[in-house]
Amino acid sequence: MPKNELDGLPVIDADETAKITVAVRAGDMQDGDPNNPERHPIAIALRRQPGVDDARVTNSETLIRRGKQWFRFEPPNRRFSSNCRSR
Repeated sequence: MPKNELDGLPVIDADETAKITVAVRAGDMQDGDPNNPERHPIAIALRRQPGVDDARVTNSETLIRRGKQWFRFEPPNRRFSSNCRSR
């Protein structure tokens, strides 16, 4: 069951039609750890985006904090995620 709270802040399910596109740099892949939600290469790239205060990425969800709320999105594309693990 998904969390309703993270770091003492509410987690809200984002609209299912909402999609996120982010550019993951080679440095994100080198510095990141796909097994650590806070250090996942996609989370690193998301934190560079305007309006994103924090991000966590797992196989089951993508969490983005904006202000005092977390928003839950669908997990990253499985093809990309498997490429992260193979590096």
